[in-house]
Amino acid sequence: MNINELFDKKPIFETNRLVIRKLEIQDAEDYFYVLSDLETIKHTRWELFQSIEDSTLYLKNLEQKYQLRQAFHWGIVDKDSNKIIGRIAFVNVDVDNDKTEIGYVVSREYWNKGIVFEAARELIKFGFEELGLNRIEARCNEDNVGSERIMQKIGMEFEGLLREQLKMKGEYKTQKFYSIIRSDFVGSVPRSGT
Repeated sequence: MNINELFDKKPIFETNRLVIRKLEIQDAEDYFYVLSDLETIKHTRWELFQSIEDSTLYLKNLEQKYQLRQAFHWGIVDKDSNKIIGRIAFVNVDVDNDKTEIGYVVSREYWNKGIVFEAARELIKFGFEELGLNRIEARCNEDNVGSERIMQKIGMEFEGLLREQLKMKGEYKTQKFYSIIRSDFVGSVPRSGT
């Protein structure tokens, strides 16, 4: 895995509608807007952001993970508004095994518009072609139909259920586990779609 391509170069991606660039502490106000909506965070481990300070502290935590080369979080920027509308990340970067997990969240007003698909498609291509990853994983709560649909659209395969795998907001959640491996990827990730 060519980890320097990720952490030293801070890759930026651009699509027709989006700029996907490193999420920074200065994005706290925009990011607060994303995570201060109960419906948006329904399937996440995060509590509702009550203030921009909550957002700032969260982004400082992400920056620490970046400095330790454990994770890389991109802000999803809507070109029309020039605002952060979500986040997509390589979490749990595993250099020894050439793999990572992809995670994402997008503001509710941008659901069902192909935004996460558009961003994830760029990261998966980058992960396999530039970083030399062999495996990219993802998971979602078993009742999170929208997230599961994205995993399927980006070419991931269902591997099974992780029963009561995470405790979220006081409840144990069973998660669906998906992955795509390099040999699946070659020419398989769709170039457009919603």
